[in-house]
Amino acid sequence: MNKPVFLILISIILLSTINCARVGSPVGGKKDILPPEIIESTPNNYSKNFGSDKIEIEVNEFVRFDNLQQKLVISPPLDEKPEIFVRGKSIIIELGKQELKKNTTYTFSFYDAIIDNNEGNPIEDYEFVFSTGNRLDSLSVNGIVLRAFDLEPEEEGVEVLLYDLLDDTIPQTTPPLYIGKPDKEGKFRINNVKADTFRIFAIKDGNRNHYFDQAGEAFAFLDSTLLVSAPPEFFADTMRKDTIGADTIDINTIDTDTTDADTTNADIIGADIAEIDKEEIKPDARLFLFMEDHSIQYLKNSTRETREYIQLVFNMPLKERKLEITPIDIDTKSEWFIKEKFVIGDTVNIWITDTIVSGSDLVTLKLEYMKEDSTGNYISFTDTSLLRYIAPTGKKRGNGEIADKTEKTLVLTPSIRKNAQVELNQKIVIETETPVKMIDTSKIKLFLFEDSLKINTGYILEKDSLQIRKFRFSTKWQEAAKYQLFFEPGAFTGIYGYSNDTLLLDFRMRKLDYYGKIIVTLKEIPDSLIIQLFDNKGEVSKEKTGWKNNRVEFSFLHPGKYRLKAIYDRNKNGKWDTGNYEEKRQPEKVIFFKKELDVRANWDLEINWDLETE
Repeated sequence: MNKPVFLILISIILLSTINCARVGSPVGGKKDILPPEIIESTPNNYSKNFGSDKIEIEVNEFVRFDNLQQKLVISPPLDEKPEIFVRGKSIIIELGKQELKKNTTYTFSFYDAIIDNNEGNPIEDYEFVFSTGNRLDSLSVNGIVLRAFDLEPEEEGVEVLLYDLLDDTIPQTTPPLYIGKPDKEGKFRINNVKADTFRIFAIKDGNRNHYFDQAGEAFAFLDSTLLVSAPPEFFADTMRKDTIGADTIDINTIDTDTTDADTTNADIIGADIAEIDKEEIKPDARLFLFMEDHSIQYLKNSTRETREYIQLVFNMPLKERKLEITPIDIDTKSEWFIKEKFVIGDTVNIWITDTIVSGSDLVTLKLEYMKEDSTGNYISFTDTSLLRYIAPTGKKRGNGEIADKTEKTLVLTPSIRKNAQVELNQKIVIETETPVKMIDTSKIKLFLFEDSLKINTGYILEKDSLQIRKFRFSTKWQEAAKYQLFFEPGAFTGIYGYSNDTLLLDFRMRKLDYYGKIIVTLKEIPDSLIIQLFDNKGEVSKEKTGWKNNRVEFSFLHPGKYRLKAIYDRNKNGKWDTGNYEEKRQPEKVIFFKKELDVRANWDLEINWDLETE
């Protein structure tokens, strides 16, 4: 075979191999990132004088639904649920024989429920709209829904309800005229609204019936009404809001009702409206979700771990912290116990000091406290608690009695571990097992180590005003210094005569230059304001309720990220309170400082905070 022929044969073989490889091992093309497109619909989208019982929407590719039942919103709600399914490249909506309202604009808001078969690309914010009359309502209401306590959007399940009736009972008794759904940021927009005066609410609808009819449903309401009207001409600020009166807000919104029955969806959107940035539109309504407090007071649990110790746990803090405790069928002196004052308010510790009561295996207590009745008023309520002491199991002695394995000592529990590093502003807390009858301060010593010397230094001992078994030790701590807190036997003697064993605690203080500080200057301070500082875990690090010269200082802070929160404490009870719709009481207002605060070691961070502009 001559050389040219050989080269030709080799070329043919190589080309065949390459083609076979292309056919046998296809390579993937570019990933499809384009959403499906609506081609046409029957009847046309935005039709007037609608009279069909079936809608067919044609798409340019095969699609499917993503959680349609949760995402689809039909406004106004239909009496009967329509049947919606996919057939080929078409979406079918069968309304059935139900009667639609006359002269009403209906909106089927799919949001992102329609996605393509392969990649799951959604059609964003798709709506199918029609009117049963000769006019399309084309105004809109927009706003934001956030949780009242932390100003964060609720994850899912929230609906915005719009009513053209103004009665206070409508959220519980009447279906809404329009429904909207907030996005992941809590923002919502209800389109195709008629010109009218409305009440607006938001609800996390637990049973999905569009009614505020369950105690556990989060709820929000606007104090004022909304007056939705079309402006005389098109303004650049298309969502201008003017206050008309004390209880009415006027919303001037674009009227796009300039189309005929055969106008397509693309035609009605219009370039001017499509180019409006959502961030530039001022919200017509800001709604703050809260859970009403309808809990009924009751005794949740009661225990008797020892003969002398009883714990009562209620389901929530007692009203006015009022609780009367009386033994039943036991003759006792008036002061038969020591009660630890309420800390959180839902737990009460009782230490029995009367040996007649503690010696009884079975004790029945009558409990009298304030409880809310069916009308919402607080009345005195009587409950009983049956408490039996069961001795721990152990070896029997010769006389048949169970040996008491409990050591006759008063156990001390410190707030720090041995050799711990302690904050410069921290007090060392010692908690005793039982209330204390006597303290011998001569048997408590605090030593400071300097070079090779061990110096006996003074200390301050404080008893907690609420938790009677807690004691705090402090001094003018020296940074980076080593200390030792020493308790000799008998330093503490409990009410039952037991004393402590030896306790020795070695610890070292932090350096001062480790800490940072935040100094907040408030422009104006409302009455009864609470300022909270949150760490990067979202937990309250510090809280302030009083300050001088409009300055709030948070010192001895660990380096890291922090956030500031202000609570308008209307009822001056020192905590945030939820709302109540029946009482027309909004949840207490909260404000977060817009920026995250970066605290650095050995650095003072000074900020100005104008609460009125947040």
